[in-house]
Amino acid sequence: MKTFVIAALTSVVGTAALASGPVAPVYEPPVTIAPVASYDWSGAYAGLGVTYGRGDMSTGVATPNYPDVQGAGLSGIAGYNWQNGNMVYGAEIALDVSNRDGTNDCGVGGTLTCTSASDHQASIRGRLGYAMDRSLVFMTAGYGTDSRSVVVDNAGVTVAGDGARFGGAMLGLGYEHALSNDWTVRGDYEHYFYGDETFGATTVDGDLDLVRFSLVRRF
Repeated sequence: MKTFVIAALTSVVGTAALASGPVAPVYEPPVTIAPVASYDWSGAYAGLGVTYGRGDMSTGVATPNYPDVQGAGLSGIAGYNWQNGNMVYGAEIALDVSNRDGTNDCGVGGTLTCTSASDHQASIRGRLGYAMDRSLVFMTAGYGTDSRSVVVDNAGVTVAGDGARFGGAMLGLGYEHALSNDWTVRGDYEHYFYGDETFGATTVDGDLDLVRFSLVRRF
């Protein structure tokens, strides 16, 4: 009798389970892995590097027509970054000791020779960038200045010369990549809106384009 009752109950339970349909699988939420901390760009830094620049010495249609200055230089840069999420902002100074020069016939030919030269350049600027872990793209904006000179020779004898200091706004774009926690490499393109200065009686437009490559130590 007991065996009959147990069999009957088993049959009823099994029939009810089949009638209710298949059992839904239990949902297990995916395991969330904590993100790895991104590179920290905040703090002080200083670096050394090389530059190559070309500075206009445009006199329009006036004579003498001075040659543009171009050439390489040695660069120093120092600044401080703050970081908020992916945004990086800061301020920096950049110095450039250069050997940029140029020579032409002053635009008149004959025995005249004009030589232009620029031996140093500096800027102070703000920096705003977007960090992607160890990579940083950024722009710079600020004020720059450089010193230039011109010499006019006639058959090898100096007959005139003058100098002036240019100054004006600058804008730049750049990319920086972290090699380690302490060292980065960086490349900048910079344009300086230097405008006009007067050499003797001649007005010269002196805008400058500069590329800069630096090895940077972070502190």
